[in-house]
Amino acid sequence: MSTSKKDQIAQGALTAFSQYGYSETTMDSIAEIAQVAKGTLYYHFATKEELFWYVVERGVKMLIYSVDSVISDETLSLEDRMKSILDGHLHFFSENRELCFLLLSIFTTDEQRNQFAGKLLTNYFTLMEGYMHDLKEQGFIRQDADIQTLASALFGMVGFTALRKQFRNEPVDIEASRKTLLLMLDGALLE
Repeated sequence: MSTSKKDQIAQGALTAFSQYGYSETTMDSIAEIAQVAKGTLYYHFATKEELFWYVVERGVKMLIYSVDSVISDETLSLEDRMKSILDGHLHFFSENRELCFLLLSIFTTDEQRNQFAGKLLTNYFTLMEGYMHDLKEQGFIRQDADIQTLASALFGMVGFTALRKQFRNEPVDIEASRKTLLLMLDGALLE
């Protein structure tokens, strides 16, 4: 299956943004990494900002898809789904190193950019909060637990766990990380 030019550019941009950061990445460096002519790059994306948000949005959609597939699996008990969601996050962040760097670094001091980043992540948090709300109503999550905080904490705990290991060039040990993260979530979960 061949990769479209737009996908090729997006992958090159992801590599560039994760290696150099947004400020230091140029359209020239993206074209070089993506191995496309500058004209091809500008044909698909008018600005670096447009390309950046395309890459971030594409990554968030990938994350949502990986989590939604577990949430939708009605063959699993609710408790097993929660554990599978944790596993899905760990696998996602460990298998998408550059995307992990990018997603966890999109917030800046630019208020307009932060609002746009928040809008992109809204679908992810809506999905997670809806699922956790259902778990809470069915008695799997403590009644005094704030669902928004719990969803944010899950994203941060898993993302930064994977990110730290990647910065140290360590593999993300799914089982060891899962056990520790479940211990941390244990205060919110009821048996």
